[in-house]
Amino acid sequence: MILSQSLDSTESHGVLLSMISAELGDLTDEELLARSLKNPALFEVLLTRYQHEFLGRAQNVVRSRDEAEDVVQETFVRIYRFAPKFSTANGTFRSWSLTILMNVARTRYQRVAKDRGHIADLEDKHYESLPDNRSDHEEMVSRDEVASVLGLVDDETREILTLAYIDDLPYQQIAEMKQTSVGAIKARVHRAKATVRNALAARGV
Repeated sequence: MILSQSLDSTESHGVLLSMISAELGDLTDEELLARSLKNPALFEVLLTRYQHEFLGRAQNVVRSRDEAEDVVQETFVRIYRFAPKFSTANGTFRSWSLTILMNVARTRYQRVAKDRGHIADLEDKHYESLPDNRSDHEEMVSRDEVASVLGLVDDETREILTLAYIDDLPYQQIAEMKQTSVGAIKARVHRAKATVRNALAARGV
């Protein structure tokens, strides 16, 4: 599973071999991502750092090694595609990339389930590994957008949106308040964000 095939692998490998491994090891994920925009070879270092972890997390969701490998491949492609938009103001590279991974894994899981003739809802545990990040680049929902639709959503959705976006409480604290798991809260927030986007679309926003 080598992403470099789509990143000019011949040139990339040549540059990688010419670099000192100790220097690469000293670079943070964020530095590697920034430098990889001009030198795609460096992105392979990120791939090496995270491929094993991503594969395990993806397989926990899609339950198939082959599907998990496809998920990881697509995730790294998306990470590189969205790299220019990444900002440490929204969290670390790890939290940002894990959000993308889980979004891809959930979509793949549900698509495969639909193709097999049944609708599958992910279990709460599949949301546990998502970082406490409510504004990732793929599912951007702002506090102002949430506030504008609170009067249009059901009571349960309004409550979780208020706690997570208006009161800006950590997922762990919300979970303790509601006497449930962090995964269950993340699942509720994920579904609530979808409701917000649907409400905004219905209003032509």
